[in-house]
Formats: sequence, structure tokens, C-alpha cells
Amino acid sequence: MRIGLFRHGVAEDVARSDFDRRLTPGGAAEVPRMAEVMRRAGYRPATILHSPLVRTTQTAALLHERFPEARKVELEALAWPDLDEILRFCAGIPDPLLVGHEPTLGRLCGRLIGAPDGATPMERAGFVLVDVDRIPTTRPGRLRLFLHPAVAPPDQP
Repeated sequence: MRIGLFRHGVAEDVARSDFDRRLTPGGAAEVPRMAEVMRRAGYRPATILHSPLVRTTQTAALLHERFPEARKVELEALAWPDLDEILRFCAGIPDPLLVGHEPTLGRLCGRLIGAPDGATPMERAGFVLVDVDRIPTTRPGRLRLFLHPAVAPPDQP
């Protein structure tokens, strides 16, 4: 089973509430570029699970444009740091791509690969791919990709 983790793109600093923060134009532009790098690496999610916050909903929609064959599902647990609840939900989902926030995604990556808590922080628009035997895991997963958004080439004029 492959689990992808994608942190939302760069979001505005100020909004009515944290829930309402939207992607900046730059944040919206970097998500499709990263999705293209993911595609070139051979990654294809079966399901895109995303937090209900605006910036992750927008990020998931941009990823879904690049991976239209994937089912898109909102998962409220991704807005909160309950790793056990997230993993319980993922147990029945083949090859999920989780679109969420820090520090939750970094902590989840660490748990999946057996790293210490806080050892795998994720950049905005960063992507991690981990192979696991199953969920719940019986042994540490294998880190396949850990992509920083700098690997995505900027748009060409």
C-alpha cells in the first residue's frame, strides 16, 4: 500500500479565520507543478483525502485536475492532529493521497516510517510517498519520495 502526503500550497497570512485562509496565487501555481513532478515519478493516487479547510480543499481540487481518475473525499480528521483517527480511516482506502497541514502530516510521515516525532517536517506544497505493508502498520514503512517544491520547475513564459 502506498500512502502519499501533500501539504497544502502557500496560503494567505490573514483571513477571517484560519479555516478560511485561501491559497495565494503563488501557492495555487506551485500545486500543479508539483503534481506534474509526481506524475513523472509514476505516482497515481486512487483517492485524494483532504482536510475541510479552504486551503486544503483548493489544493485537493488542483491535484484532482491532474489526477482526475482519483476519487476526492473530504476527511475532517485531517484538520486535527489525531493520527490514529486518520490512519483508521485510511485502513480501507487503497493508495490514498492525504492533503493536509503541518505538523500533522510530518508527524504522520514519521510514524509511518518509524522516525522520531518531529523528524520529518513538510514544506508547503511538499510531497512524501511511503510504502507500508498495511494499516495499522506492523513494521516501519519505506520512504519512496520526499519532494520539496523547489524540484518543480517554474512556469515558463
